[in-house]
Amino acid sequence: MNLTFWEYFIFYATILTYLTVGFIVAFEAVLAMTGSEFARKWIRRLYNLRGFMISVYIFYPMLWFVYFLLEVLPRLFGANIKMVPFDIPGMLYFVFPDECDACDLEE
Repeated sequence: MNLTFWEYFIFYATILTYLTVGFIVAFEAVLAMTGSEFARKWIRRLYNLRGFMISVYIFYPMLWFVYFLLEVLPRLFGANIKMVPFDIPGMLYFVFPDECDACDLEE
């Protein structure tokens, strides 16, 4: 495979951008799963419900990785007594309660 400099550059820039933005979105989503009010405010300031759901689906593998780092590893090493369940619908309802209620009424 003979790629030029710019093809390599675009390839690696895309991967690094996905990892960087993915870590940011995943950390905030996992913090929102734990009930962090700061994460709730941050997500509501930057996203609407649809945009955040799209980000969660795009960065779903990163969400599992960050959940493993913040919840599972501390539990395995004994630092965390209670592990928060991986609950995306519960997290979405915590962050966007009014919008989720409106979605329930539409169905």
